[in-house]
Amino acid sequence: MADAPTLHTFEGQLNKDEALRAAFIKDPVGTMHKHGFALSPEQAAMVKSQFSEMQLSKLTSLQSRVGIVIEIRISIRF
Repeated sequence: MADAPTLHTFEGQLNKDEALRAAFIKDPVGTMHKHGFALSPEQAAMVKSQFSEMQLSKLTSLQSRVGIVIEIRISIRF
């Protein structure tokens, strides 16, 4: 069985492979799914919303200079 993908490894691939980075910017959820990441419907919606807000897909001239950093944040408020 293949090792499960890690976000750190995927982030490195995104920053080295321009074609992968372009695919990720165009369809982050689909690209993550193709690389073995299972996102819940809520996570997928959040990723789509964040990418829509950033409007990276419209900046095709800058895609080769975009660096990808993937973070997971958890906050608990009382």
